Amino acid sequence: MQSMQQARAVLSSLLSEHQQRPVAPDEWKPVTAGASGRCLLRAGGVLGIYWTAQRADNNSFLPAAHGLRRAGIRVPQVLAERLLPEGCGACLVTDLGSRELTSQREASPGERKRAYAAVFRTLIPLYRLTPDWPLQPPFDASLYRWEQEYFAEHLLARHLGRDASAFLAAPALRDMAAWLASLPRVPVHRDCQAPNIMLHDGEAWLVDFQGMRMGLKEYDLASLLFDSHMPMTQQERDELLKLWHELGGQPIDPAVFAACALQRIMQALGAYANIGYNQGKPQYLKLISTALAALRDAAHLTPPDSPAYPVLPWLPVVV
Repeated sequence: MQSMQQARAVLSSLLSEHQQRPVAPDEWKPVTAGASGRCLLRAGGVLGIYWTAQRADNNSFLPAAHGLRRAGIRVPQVLAERLLPEGCGACLVTDLGSRELTSQREASPGERKRAYAAVFRTLIPLYRLTPDWPLQPPFDASLYRWEQEYFAEHLLARHLGRDASAFLAAPALRDMAAWLASLPRVPVHRDCQAPNIMLHDGEAWLVDFQGMRMGLKEYDLASLLFDSHMPMTQQERDELLKLWHELGGQPIDPAVFAACALQRIMQALGAYANIGYNQGKPQYLKLISTALAALRDAAHLTPPDSPAYPVLPWLPVVV
């Protein structure tokens, strides 16, 4: 509540300066109050974003927003900004509306395909960039390992009541992390899920990109195609990967894609359990069963000769 009050006060001051008119705090209507120390609100035809130092990547939003706009990637335009003491900040950005990619969940197959084609048209240039702004620390073995530990602590131990220590002691998990970290990296969104993609004016726009870093494009694509917010069949995934290639996307290594799917889904499962149990948002727990089904699908895709294959017996899925 205090964070929301502070957000309204700061954003009112910023919008007053930007539009040269008095703006009362109660003009701001909440959009979301996220789990990452970020508040999104609407007023005066713009979107206001306020963040705290709760997460280290929050202050990366502005450099990434400016850098991506310079590079021609579809992201909201920053209209005004203000950095505050103690790692907090605020900005005003163009309002892209409320139509997330999740709006296509019940759409016809043709509509869904057109929506994902728009997403691919936005993502393909991203992976060809050489960023000229600071990114978050790159994906390395320690970050992949952190995702595994996050999954073990919150999903295995807390949600399933299993022994996380045995899972974490498995050499296969360290080997997979080291292998993924050894592969060539490109700029990635890092949280490329349907709620972070807006559909506006017939195109797809990226939001919540403050976690951008160097990593594997297969990780972003796995985040998108194994997203619990937009469940799909393996046939649809195959069709969308074919579409990716038709639109000029760089080749996808099936073994790397499957391993990245395992990693990303583990990270997502850890997040759903952590946010659901520890941050008072039980609606996230409803995503776990869908994510476990996706984990099973990713396991089935893993080639026997892949460095990720020895990980499968340690996962809570039927393979």
